[in-house]
Parts: sequence; structure tokens; C-alpha cells
Amino acid sequence: MNSIGSALVSQQITTLTFNGQSKYSASYQQILQKAVQNSTIKLSGLDDSLNVNQGRLSAIQSLDSALTNLQTSITSLTTAVGSTSLSAHAANPALASFTLGAGANAGSYELEVGDLGAATQAISKSSNTTVTDPNSQNIDSATSFSLSVTDPDSNGGAVQTKSINNPSGTLSGLVNAINTTAGLGVTASIVNVGNQSSPDYRLSLQSTSLGAVSVSMTGSSSTDLLTMTSPGHNSAYKVAGISINGTSDTVELAPGLTATLLQASPGNPTAVKVANSTGSAQSALQQMAGAYNAVVDQLNAQRGTNAGALSGDSLVTLAQQTLSKINQYTNNGNGLSGLGLQLDNTGHLSFDSSSFALGLGGNFTNLSQFLGDATSGFINYATSSVNTLEDSNTGILKQTEKNLNDQVTKLTSSIADQVRQVNAMQQRLYDQLAQSDALVYRITSQSDFLQQMFQQMTANLIGGA
Repeated sequence: MNSIGSALVSQQITTLTFNGQSKYSASYQQILQKAVQNSTIKLSGLDDSLNVNQGRLSAIQSLDSALTNLQTSITSLTTAVGSTSLSAHAANPALASFTLGAGANAGSYELEVGDLGAATQAISKSSNTTVTDPNSQNIDSATSFSLSVTDPDSNGGAVQTKSINNPSGTLSGLVNAINTTAGLGVTASIVNVGNQSSPDYRLSLQSTSLGAVSVSMTGSSSTDLLTMTSPGHNSAYKVAGISINGTSDTVELAPGLTATLLQASPGNPTAVKVANSTGSAQSALQQMAGAYNAVVDQLNAQRGTNAGALSGDSLVTLAQQTLSKINQYTNNGNGLSGLGLQLDNTGHLSFDSSSFALGLGGNFTNLSQFLGDATSGFINYATSSVNTLEDSNTGILKQTEKNLNDQVTKLTSSIADQVRQVNAMQQRLYDQLAQSDALVYRITSQSDFLQQMFQQMTANLIGGA
């Protein structure tokens, strides 16, 4: 088969090779090829339209992606001056670390750590069966154990007893059974209290909460298999001078403010301050500048001698106008320069932390008021500006992208239909030419035979005379 034209939407139309027997087969090949060429004229036009639309669609999708990132970076400014702007610090950071969550607010507190508290520790008794291999032996011959835990700060101090099934009959299996039984209030592990040559593996239990928790366990008899090695006690701390006992070293000081007690220092309270920080805002502004510059680069790629598929397109102008609205925003005499954002002669933004600190970054209240939120300030203004292009229902860029997608889909379908029609036409013509060629070949063959016969008869008559 001989190729005709280039690939059209990943489908290639080729002229069938005509293998006739008559002397006109070469002419039939030319007829077939000319018919295919004439049929592909419309197809070439569709292909050109498809290439143009695909080029525009690709460029719009790249611009869309850059604008979406810019929109996201603007939205992130909301949290940068919201909950994530808060940070907590203690005058003596060695005493506690802090975590902020929902409901946290700026404020000042006083914390005194009197005692970190301790969990109850218990270990299996030496009088139990000695275990030298925890994977084949256990501290007791039972396969079902009764574990009792009494926590004065839980369940009204009532004893909680649960059955522990250990069908494996090994110490390893017992530890796993305890740790996979919910609601026990203890965790289990294996410790070796012997030496390397004479190991002595024991069951070790530790309460999950601080306080005077008691633990006991029985197996094949009613004898307690455990002995307490370290009694537990509550943590003790003061908030605003009020004494509190806790069952954990992680405590809530205020709504959304959690402290993890690290070091006891009775009689030495430390000041804890929760305040707004501009650190998150600085990071968010840097990210916004990067996203803004990515849009600038996309627009620059559509200008100049090597302009892209959107050269001269009104979308480029509209997107540039959107960027201008953003970088020219002012409120109460402050502009983006007050955020430390500087516009250079190439249209790119850069963030300068020194300018930020001297400007709106030096006063969190002013910074927060300037940036605003989804309904006010710079965030609202910039988001609304980008939405003229990016809104999923009314955005000009989004609508253009959707329309181009629809056109590309229709053109692709039309080209596929045309390809099928051309190939079907070619096959029909080929079959007709093949029939003609066969007929011509037969007639020519008969003519040649009659001519040879006539010549032979003539020769015979002349020779006989």
C-alpha cells in the first residue's frame, strides 16, 4: 500500500496497491490514488482545524492550571492570618511543649509543673515457670488468663476484669493477646531479667494512664502471677495557681491549647503566651508571589516573535488585566508593597521580608485587616478578580476551555467518520477496478489467441500454396 498524506488523528489513510493482470493495471492504480487524494481534501481541512484547536486548548489548560494555583495561594492567606497564625511559647520551654487546635485564642497563662506523674509497672513473678524461649514457653500452663485492672480515676475506681485467651501457649502469644484486647488500660511487653547464657523472660505490664493503678492476673490457679515493681501516681500541675492532678502528661490548659509536661519544677511557675505570628503569612505570601509569577510566564509565552497558540487572543489581555487588578490593590493607603511584595519591570512579584516587617507585618491587626477573608479585604478582591476567569460556571477561561474541548471532540469524531468513509469508498472502487481489470485481461487474452490463430492459418495457407 502506498501512503497518501500524513497521519490524521492517529489514523492513516493509505492508497491500496492495485495488483492487476491487464495492461491497464498501472492506470487503474493512478485512478485509485487520485480518487483517494480528492476525498481527503475535506479531511485535511478538518485536520488543520483540529490542530489549531488542540494547540489553543493546550495553551489554555496551561494558563488555567497556573491561575488555579494562584487562586489556591490567595485562599491560603485566609488560614495564614487565622488559626495557623497562632503560636504558643513558654518563658521556660524546658517545662512543657504546646499544641494548638480548634478553639485556640491569643492569651496569657501561667503553668507550674509539680510532678510528671508515673505509670504503674508490674512484672511476672520469679516463682512462675522460668521462660528461656518466649516463642515456645509461657509463665503459666494456662491458655486462658484473667486480667484485672483497677484505676481510681476511671470507671469510678471499679475493678475491670477481662479474660485473655492464649491458645498458642507461649509468652509471645500472651503479650499479643493482651495488646489486642481493647479497653484493658495496660500494655504488655517481654523483658529479659536474666543474662545472655541464662535468659529469664518475663511478662511486663504498664498502665496506659498515670496514677495509682493496680494490676493482677491469674492463670491455672488463683495465685496472682504478677508483682508490682513501680507504683504509679498522678501528674501534678497548676494553672493560674490552681492545683490539678492528671492521669496523663498531656493536659489541656485552655480551649484549643494542649501542653505536654516535660520537666517538673515545683514552686517555679512559667508564663505561657499564645500570640499571633506572621510566620505563616510570610510563607503564604512567598507562595502567592511564585504562583503569580507562573501566570506571568504563561502570558509572556503568548507574546513576541515566538508567541504561542494564544497570540492575539483576548484571553491573554483579560488575564493580564486580572493580574494588574491584583498588584494595584490598595486599602487605607496600603498596597502590596506593605506586604513586602515588589513588582519589577518584567511584571514579576518578589517578596522581601524586611519590607514586610517594616510594613503591615509589623502589626498583626493591620495585616489581618488588610488581607481580610473570603468576604472582605485583599483576599476577597483578588479571589473575585481571578474568578472572572476561573469560576466553574461563569469564568471566561473555563467556558472557553469547555467550548474548545467540545470542538476538539466533535472534530475528532468527524475525522474518524471521514476516514472510515474514504477507506470504504476506496475499497468499493478497488473492487470495481479489479472486476474491470479481469474483464479487460480476458478480452485481451482472447484477442491475442484469435490473432495468433489467424496468423497461423495464414501462414499455413501461404505455405500450402
